[in-house]
Amino acid sequence: MSVLVARSPRTFPSNSALAAGLRVKLSAGFLVAAVAADDELGVLDQTVLAADTVAAVRLPAPNESLRVMASAAIAQYADVYRAAAGKISATPNGERWGIALEAASGDGSLIEVLRLPADAQVNLVEAHTADDALTAAEMYGSIHTSVGAGGTITLTLPAAVVGMHAKFRVGAAQELRIDPNGAEVISLPSSGVPGAAGKYLTANADGETVELVCTKAGQWSVYGFTGTWTAEL
Repeated sequence: MSVLVARSPRTFPSNSALAAGLRVKLSAGFLVAAVAADDELGVLDQTVLAADTVAAVRLPAPNESLRVMASAAIAQYADVYRAAAGKISATPNGERWGIALEAASGDGSLIEVLRLPADAQVNLVEAHTADDALTAAEMYGSIHTSVGAGGTITLTLPAAVVGMHAKFRVGAAQELRIDPNGAEVISLPSSGVPGAAGKYLTANADGETVELVCTKAGQWSVYGFTGTWTAEL
């Protein structure tokens, strides 16, 4: 995959001071820093003064690199995600935003980042042969199986955040348990009704599958399944 220097920026109206390297969006017709949940317009190309009337923004371009402001220390080649105040961080937040081509020493550091398009989010398939606690970063399009398991496998989910989604497959004639975080709940595939607080979902026939999506914080809904999945008694 080739990496190109980002193309020439475009200008947009501005009426407030903003630092170079921030992710920005338009609000009431003027540029502002994007929050962690925002799909930004682009990245600010230069520092903007309050008296300036326009600012240069580099628009999204797959496989190009650009300089972005970090909110905390980031290791070189780490995956980066959207963060508050128009910055980026290594803390998972939705789909991966890019790859840090150099390290960030801390908050306010400007680093070169390889921007990734939405379709670069590749489904990771992981076979579990022992109990595992899944991380937040693993809950954005990954697939988890119990292929090769010799006994019951329990996969513990991270706290359910809106937008998380993952698929699971029983890969051996052994029980696969999907355990919610703490007292969170998983809906029953057959009815859609949330199970009891903290109770796992389970199946044990090779080939059974289920897809979990969080559309309400603290709850997992089923958006497709095969086989028979039941709740912990």
